[in-house]
Amino acid sequence: IKDLIDKTKDNQSTSIVAKRVKRSEGPLFQFLYLVHKTITLIFTGKKINFGNYSCLRKKDVNVLVNQASLWSSFSGSVKKNLESLSEISSVRGIRYFGPSKMSLINLVLHSFSIIAVFKYIVFFRSALIIVFLSFLIDQIGLIAIILQILLIVFNLLIYTVSLRENVKEFAKSEENILNENEILH
Repeated sequence: IKDLIDKTKDNQSTSIVAKRVKRSEGPLFQFLYLVHKTITLIFTGKKINFGNYSCLRKKDVNVLVNQASLWSSFSGSVKKNLESLSEISSVRGIRYFGPSKMSLINLVLHSFSIIAVFKYIVFFRSALIIVFLSFLIDQIGLIAIILQILLIVFNLLIYTVSLRENVKEFAKSEENILNENEILH
């Protein structure tokens, strides 16, 4: 947090995110995170390597607050809707308390939520890949057909996850915050 604040003092013209440069999880998680980043880059054209730690300008907050996708994915919404971002390097350390409550299924859902912010770009890129694979059917046969089916399933999943984008639910999220007086006591 101190690094974010220091960077803000140096650069007040852009919002700042904490880019993950090293993770503390095991090799399986790190491999799956690399797969997630690669798939995200291929289908969205965006490199998203940051989470929720950020320092946003008021102007950027005003842009984000009206985005339905913010309810589903903060980092995806930031990357899609903000023109310029600065970053600091952040090493993800070990947890201070208790085990992670994030299951593998929830991690996949989280990954799809980020990608779903860009659903129209994903659909377009997928369509191009499906057409390209159609030309390869004579060369690679069944593999091309299987890849096309997987792309269709992937897009259906992305569309389904994108249904979580809900401005009304986002607006109601303030109800989940405790009263300010309760927080202070």
